[in-house]
Amino acid sequence: MTEEEVLRRTSRSFHLTIRLLPRAVRGDVALAYLLARATDTLADTSSASAQRRLGLLRDARASLDRPKIDGYRADEWEKYQREPAERRLLALLPGLWSRMRAGDNRLVRAVLGSVIEGQIFDLERFVPDSPPLTAEELERYTWLVAGSVGEFWTDLCAARLGDFARAPLEVMRRRGARYGQALQLVNILRDRRMDAALGRVYIAESEVMRWTDQARVWLREGTDYCADLRSGRLRYATLLPALLGWRTLALTSQQPPELLTPAKVSRQEVGVWLRRALPVWWSAARVRTLAEEASK
Repeated sequence: MTEEEVLRRTSRSFHLTIRLLPRAVRGDVALAYLLARATDTLADTSSASAQRRLGLLRDARASLDRPKIDGYRADEWEKYQREPAERRLLALLPGLWSRMRAGDNRLVRAVLGSVIEGQIFDLERFVPDSPPLTAEELERYTWLVAGSVGEFWTDLCAARLGDFARAPLEVMRRRGARYGQALQLVNILRDRRMDAALGRVYIAESEVMRWTDQARVWLREGTDYCADLRSGRLRYATLLPALLGWRTLALTSQQPPELLTPAKVSRQEVGVWLRRALPVWWSAARVRTLAEEASK
């Protein structure tokens, strides 16, 4: 299984965004995604004890400036994975790590450090009978695992594409962070009943409406982010996650409360939005219209 196939099988729709990105940023985004997905797979390996997973994640955090993860043996962790793509991803991890250390990959190392910090927080925070996250914890967690990705994306575009946006860089960095947090918050809201059944209550049911409204506010910032991108190709690629985020939020809000299975945008509907979003390649004015349509 090639690295491209692993990316496609582990990222669901996000691999479409990566493939559409300008070549100058595509490689680093794909590398950062695969590394974060690999450490997330390690964090979610429930067949291994939480302490063992925490130990490995802490070793990974300490190894960000080293050529390999101290103590990591792929064969020990591959055997726990049911999905072939995840087994292959963990086999690829040492090579991906070595590539991160080669050349000018400072931004990749920085964002991976934030993501690993969030994964460590997640494992440390949810012990048996843990209360829901506080507002401060939820905001910090969503920034660590996704808001930092929005900042990475922005800094990478600024470094590789130059004058990539109409808005100032600091405005784009803030919007990028909120965009990432919005997508993570949508996932949390979508999965909340299933997570609660496993003892991980990110949001109390009494707070769901509040955080649904917050997700909408942050998704609008993501929409503004996309509308201010100069490149039609970059605008199209960057908008797709927002459109699917809006659709997921709408489907989740319509779901019966007794249903544990998370709402998901079907492959067929993903294809519909890929086609409907094509005009933003030529017109930034279409971004907000499409986001409004997707939110219904």
